[in-house]
Amino acid sequence: MDDVKIENSKTLTLTLPSDPTSNAVSVSLYHEFGDLVSGPTSATRSSLGIYTITYGQAASGIYVLNAGGKYRADFTYTVSTVSYTQSQYINVYTPYITSVDFFNDHPELEDDWSDKFDKVEKKIRNIINTFCGQSFDYYPNKSIELSGTGRKILHLPHPIVKLTTVVLDSGKDSEETIHDSTDTTLDDNIEKSKEVHNFNSSYYIKYTGRFNTVSSYKISGDFGWQYVPNNIEQAADLLIEDLMNDDSEFRRHGIKQVEMDTTKYYTKDSFYESTGNIDADVLLMDYTLFVMDYVV
Repeated sequence: MDDVKIENSKTLTLTLPSDPTSNAVSVSLYHEFGDLVSGPTSATRSSLGIYTITYGQAASGIYVLNAGGKYRADFTYTVSTVSYTQSQYINVYTPYITSVDFFNDHPELEDDWSDKFDKVEKKIRNIINTFCGQSFDYYPNKSIELSGTGRKILHLPHPIVKLTTVVLDSGKDSEETIHDSTDTTLDDNIEKSKEVHNFNSSYYIKYTGRFNTVSSYKISGDFGWQYVPNNIEQAADLLIEDLMNDDSEFRRHGIKQVEMDTTKYYTKDSFYESTGNIDADVLLMDYTLFVMDYVV
C-alpha cells in the first residue's frame, strides 16, 4: 500500500496483458468509511494494456485526497464479455511535523537524515497514534454508519467537527432522515455533546429520543482533527530527534538499568506504557484516549 501525504496528487496505474474491450477502463475511488470519493471515471490509456488515473487538485483548489485514511480504487473493465474489477489501495496521512520545521530546529541532522525524514516521521507518527489511541487526521464530508445502543448518547470512533445529517436505516425500506442541519424542522433533535477542545468537536452526539438497538445510523459531516495540535508536533520532534541521535536505543527496548560488570539488563514493568521519551509522554497525555461511555 502506497503512502500519500494529505492534499497531494497521486497517479495509479493498471497494467494488463492486452487492452480490454473498447479500451474502456473505469475507476471508482472509495474512502475506508464507505463514501464514494470520485467516479466512476474513465482511466487514460497510456500504451498497450497500460491505463492510468491521477487524483489531483480540482478547479476549486480542493484535492481529491483531502481526507486522511485508507482509500480503495476499483478498476473495472471487460474482456470477452466478462467484467473484471481490480483494486488498489493507498494510505493518506497527515504529517505531524514537516521536514522544514524539524530541520530548522535541528540543522545538524539535515545532511544525514533529509532523504530519510519521511520514513522516520511515519514511524514516529504510528508510535504516537498507538500511544494516544487515536490519529490526528481530518476527514471532511464523510459518513460513518453505526448501530444504535438503546441510549440517548452515541459514541463516535472519531470526533465530529460539523454534524450535517443523520439517516436512520440507510438503504433500507425504513430509511428516514432524522437530522438535517439545513432543515429547520430537523436541525435540533440531534446535536454534538459539548466538549471544550478541538473547536467544539465531540466524540458524542445526543438524541432527543434514543438510538434504537435494532437500527443503524448513518452520520454525515466533518470528522477528525482540523489541525495537528502543538503538543503532538512537539512530541514528534522529540521522538524523531531521539531516533536520529540513537538516544532511545535502550529506552526503546524498555531497559531502565545496565550493569556493565556482568552485563545485566533490567527492563521496566511499564515498558509498553511509554513512547520511550518521558517528555513526549507528558506532551501526549492530554490527547491519550480513555474511553468512558455515558449511561443514559
